[in-house]
Amino acid sequence: MYFRVFFYTISILIVTFLGMGCGISLRVYRPFPSERSFDYVKKMDHIQILVKDENRMKMGVYDGYFFQSEGLPNEYGPLSYLIRKELSLRGDRFPLLIDRGGKIFVDEFQLASIDRCSKNLTFVRLKAKIQIVGYGEEEYSFYDEIDSRVTNCYLTGSILTVVPLIWYVPYNGFRGNREDQLNQLGRNSLSDFFKKLESVSGYNGSNPVEETPEPKPVKPKTVPTKQEPVDPKLKEILDSL
Repeated sequence: MYFRVFFYTISILIVTFLGMGCGISLRVYRPFPSERSFDYVKKMDHIQILVKDENRMKMGVYDGYFFQSEGLPNEYGPLSYLIRKELSLRGDRFPLLIDRGGKIFVDEFQLASIDRCSKNLTFVRLKAKIQIVGYGEEEYSFYDEIDSRVTNCYLTGSILTVVPLIWYVPYNGFRGNREDQLNQLGRNSLSDFFKKLESVSGYNGSNPVEETPEPKPVKPKTVPTKQEPVDPKLKEILDSL
């Protein structure tokens, strides 16, 4: 009787913990204060935005080892929408692109968390080409990963044997769960991409780049050719020129 109760309790705990591991919410966006899930986006026909093989309902992938790989939709919208939203809300950061128009082609975007029982690899890969009218094409590439022991195998083992749970819980809190890792890497990739886009678009970090006037010629100071003693009064006159 005691064994049966213990078995049922352990089974419920395993199902609960694994269920918590599968319930991943993807919240990828450029980290700005008071960022909202969806916002008004201006129509900009002079800027073409393409994301190769984009699936609006599958921005990320989670493979939990015990389960079939799962496509994760982003609560803040697909990548193409996030780019349009950024250009619409913060157009002053992309002066050349907004003024002249151009093309942004995302050739590859992968955001995935893959369990292999003993370890988990969460990674993001973003490759794109940026073309502003009147300027040469710019290529962009970004890759980052988190290699950890946050896996369903370790989670299950910690529940069954109890003692490793003392190690697993602090480690999980330090490395972050799969949801934390996916969202962190996704946001990092967007932040880096938009910084590149700002640079290509002529943004200097505070205000749009303005044409700088040609510097006025400065009259060179007259300096004695030899290091000889100079009369103090004459030196004052030379320094003032």
